[in-house]
Amino acid sequence: MIIAVASWRGTGATTAALALAAAVASRGDGAWLVEADPAGGVLAGRMHLAAYALAGLEQVAFPSQGRAAVEVLHEVAQQIGSFDVVAAPADPYRAFACHQPRVPWVPALTELPGTVVVDVGRLRAGTPVWPLLQVADEVVLATSAEVSEAVASHEWLLAGGRVSHSDPGLDDGRGRVLVVDSPGGVAFPRAGLLADLGDRCVGWLPWDPATVDLLHRGAQVGDRRLRRSPLVHAAQRVHERILGATCRPLESAS
Repeated sequence: MIIAVASWRGTGATTAALALAAAVASRGDGAWLVEADPAGGVLAGRMHLAAYALAGLEQVAFPSQGRAAVEVLHEVAQQIGSFDVVAAPADPYRAFACHQPRVPWVPALTELPGTVVVDVGRLRAGTPVWPLLQVADEVVLATSAEVSEAVASHEWLLAGGRVSHSDPGLDDGRGRVLVVDSPGGVAFPRAGLLADLGDRCVGWLPWDPATVDLLHRGAQVGDRRLRRSPLVHAAQRVHERILGATCRPLESAS
C-alpha cells in the first residue's frame, strides 16, 4: 500500500507522514517513509542520518551503472526507529530534479515490502508529484483546524485536486483530510469541523512535539513513551481507517 501525505495550505505533511509511518510499524508490518517534497527535504536536518542516506532519493532518481530503482531504494534507506527512511535533498533544485529522473522511480514504490508513506509536501498548481498522487492507494491532505486552511484544503479535495487545467486530478473519493491540531490562528471547534468534513476526514492528530522529537531521534515503537503517546494512538486509528478496519465515528475517538 502507498499512502501519499500532502498539504495544500499551511504545514503538517511531514509530521503527519512521520506519525503514520510509526503507526504502521507499530502493527509489526514493514513500513517506509519516503520524502519526496519537490521544495526540498527536511528529514536530513531533523534525524541522525548516515552519510549514505543523505539525499537518498537523488541516488534513486539518478543511479550509477544503470541499477534498478527498487534496488537503490533498499540501498539508500536507513532504518530510523522501526521503519525505513529515504530522504530527499534539502536543496530545492535537486529535490525538484528528482521528479524529472533519469530512471523512473515512482513505479518501484509498489515493489517495496509493506506500507510506503510518501511525504510529497505542499501542493501547488502544476506540481510534479502528480504521478505519485495517482499511484497512491490513499491521498491524505494534512491541514490544521485554522479556518482558512481547513476550508481551502476541503475545497481542494472537492475539486478533485484541480486548480489549473494542467492538473490531472484525483479519482473520485480517493483523497481525505487529516487534521493536525497545531496551535495558531482562529480554529474551527473540533465537533463542528468533523461534522462539516464528514467521511472526508480520516482523523485528528493532537499537537505533540515531544513525541515528534522522539521519532526524529529514532525511538522504537516499543518505547514506553511512544506506547503512551496520544499522537501515536491517533495515528494508529488513522491507519486503521485507511485500511477500513474500523468505522468508529471520529467524534467518539479519544
